[in-house]
Amino acid sequence: MRMRRNTRTKILKQQGFTLLELLIASIIFALMAVMAYGGLANVMDSSEISKTALHRLKQLQQTVSILDRDLSQIVKRPIRDEYGNEQAALAAGNNVDNLIEFTRGGQSSPPALLRSSLVRVAYRFDEDKLVRLRWPQLDRSPNMEARQSILIDNLENVSIRFLDQSNEWQQQWPPLNASSAEPTTDAEGNPVATPPPQPSAIEVILKLNDWGDIRRLYAIR
Repeated sequence: MRMRRNTRTKILKQQGFTLLELLIASIIFALMAVMAYGGLANVMDSSEISKTALHRLKQLQQTVSILDRDLSQIVKRPIRDEYGNEQAALAAGNNVDNLIEFTRGGQSSPPALLRSSLVRVAYRFDEDKLVRLRWPQLDRSPNMEARQSILIDNLENVSIRFLDQSNEWQQQWPPLNASSAEPTTDAEGNPVATPPPQPSAIEVILKLNDWGDIRRLYAIR
């Protein structure tokens, strides 16, 4: 009798989980795995969105910084193009390729390198990108090409306008209605054309597809 009881107790101890218990445990484990994966996916998505926004912000900050540096240092220095024709110190709206082209100062020069502090710069809207062009010299040789760099992409549009001396906004510079100044004479009495005046201010509007309009206003001295 005692042996039979011990055998029954041993059999009861050897019994494991039932099929229902295993099924419930599997369901609970699956639910926990799904919840954990969903939380991990949300974290990864949030991290990717943050990286994209941070990259976009850095790109925009660099673009605005370069615009500030260029447009705040415009100088009245015309140039000669690759055909030998004189081009105004600031020109915009009359070129099918470039939004604006101008001469600016402030170029750093190493002590061992003798070069001008002036540089010729232009901006171009190419598809959805704002492209900056920079020529190695002010007066160009026939085969001189500009160095191009993409500042920012995913743009819907870029617009530039100019505030003239009458406090009226113009879409190009020099404006079409600008009165022609009477030429002056040099020391030998030869007529010298008076260069067109500089605008009082320049407004640049970057229309981003994702962040809307970024508006910058620059006073020209």
